[in-house]
Amino acid sequence: MSVKLTDDVGAALVAAIVARSPYRRALTPMIGEITRIALANNQIRAALADVAIRSNFEATRTLGRRDLGPQRATLMSFLEYVYFASPAFLASVGEGPKEGSHNGH
Repeated sequence: MSVKLTDDVGAALVAAIVARSPYRRALTPMIGEITRIALANNQIRAALADVAIRSNFEATRTLGRRDLGPQRATLMSFLEYVYFASPAFLASVGEGPKEGSHNGH
């Protein structure tokens, strides 16, 4: 069953899923960018829509662990990728643009 996921419900759902991520402290400041990317990606948006239906998220705005269902792996992998590609993580391991450089050069 497919339903159109509105941007406002999608944004609230992304925030709720980020709150369940082990990377939540690093990801929360990037929630706007994460939401934009998630809703623009067909696979992630479809997974979010399935979770929204399963959890009745639009009505309840609550999310239980079981509500993620089989989409949990996809959504958590997405957040893990975002975390390991984030400027904060890259800086913590000595990667990314060097201070005083322009575009990494």
